[in-house]
Amino acid sequence: MTNALTVRTRDVAREAYHVITPHGAAYVPECLMARLPSEARPSHQTAYEWIGAHRRQITKAVETLKAGKMPKDPYDLITLIEET
Repeated sequence: MTNALTVRTRDVAREAYHVITPHGAAYVPECLMARLPSEARPSHQTAYEWIGAHRRQITKAVETLKAGKMPKDPYDLITLIEET
C-alpha cells in the first residue's frame, strides 16, 4: 500500500470531498476548511491544498474510523465510504 491520499471528487450534496487513503475511502467535509479566510466556500484549488496539507491527519482519522474508534476533533466529522 502507498501512503498517498487521493482526492477523487467533490460531492456537491454532501458539501464534502471524496478522498481515497491507504485505509479506505472517506468524505472530508468542507466545514473542516471553514477556518480559511475570505472564502464562504473553499475553491477547488484551496480545498485540494488544504487536504494535501492535512493528509496525515485525514489518513489517521480514516484509519481510526476503520478500527471502530472515533478520531480526534475536528476530524471526527470525516465519514467512511463503503466502496463496492
